[in-house]
Amino acid sequence: MEFLKYLISILAIIDPIFAAVIVVGLVEDRQEVERVALRSSVTVFSASLVTFFAGDTFLRLLGINIFSIKIFGGLILLHMAFQMLQAYPPKTKHTQEEKEAAVEKEDISIIPIGIPILFGPAAFTTVLIFREETKTFLQELLLLGALTAVTFIVYFVLKNAVYLANRMGLTGINVTVRVLGLFIGALGSQFIVDGVKHLWTQG
Repeated sequence: MEFLKYLISILAIIDPIFAAVIVVGLVEDRQEVERVALRSSVTVFSASLVTFFAGDTFLRLLGINIFSIKIFGGLILLHMAFQMLQAYPPKTKHTQEEKEAAVEKEDISIIPIGIPILFGPAAFTTVLIFREETKTFLQELLLLGALTAVTFIVYFVLKNAVYLANRMGLTGINVTVRVLGLFIGALGSQFIVDGVKHLWTQG
């Protein structure tokens, strides 16, 4: 259950289907799509590992309480969720200006697909929070396993971006985005409640 919690939460926030739609709109050659899929998934995995291993050190250097991160991260997730429930692309992932800049880039796999479309502020704070919540070595292994599984799923979805976009259509994509929005909203609310509760009890 712990593994599924990590897997589903991170996968919903990263949302490879949204990234696949962006890739289809920017890349025409199938071999180029596969290259973007590989490099983007490696970027996501690398960013996840950096957050996993160095995130707590980053917090200590800045003197930031993890519960403050929970509240702020929860607000980011709620902002994403409200937009996704209306089938709008979350602005925390990708703005119109970034999309226009991406059209002019020769390689979009690392920026903007890998970061911030896939691994953006919401993914960063979620992985950081989950890492801080791990209490045992087994939980750490489960979180690392979930991050690895997410990487392979991202690669599979992006590699088959053209096929998925054609099969799902606009309606299917919008329905999926709305369902993910519900889940992300619930997760964000839980983060905020936990953060406020702990800060309140600490005085």
